Amino acid sequence: MGNKASSVVGLRVDICTLEADLAFFEARLSLAGDTPATAYQRAQIKTYKTLGILLGSTLKKMKKKVQMSAPRQKRPPEAEVAGR
Repeated sequence: MGNKASSVVGLRVDICTLEADLAFFEARLSLAGDTPATAYQRAQIKTYKTLGILLGSTLKKMKKKVQMSAPRQKRPPEAEVAGR
């Protein structure tokens, strides 16, 4: 069980890192503005948008994987009786 728990914790750290990276790219896009003045700025915006899309899809997959690997919690007996 120790290995499984550590892999889930490691996965959560990666999710946090991806979320931070995604926030960084969104901030860079907002700083770039709507009308880039140079070809470099256009390339930068295109790169940040592409990376944002890729990170977003990876993040979604990782979160789904964590949800599927998380153990289900059993309801206490009194909750089962009250829920009837």
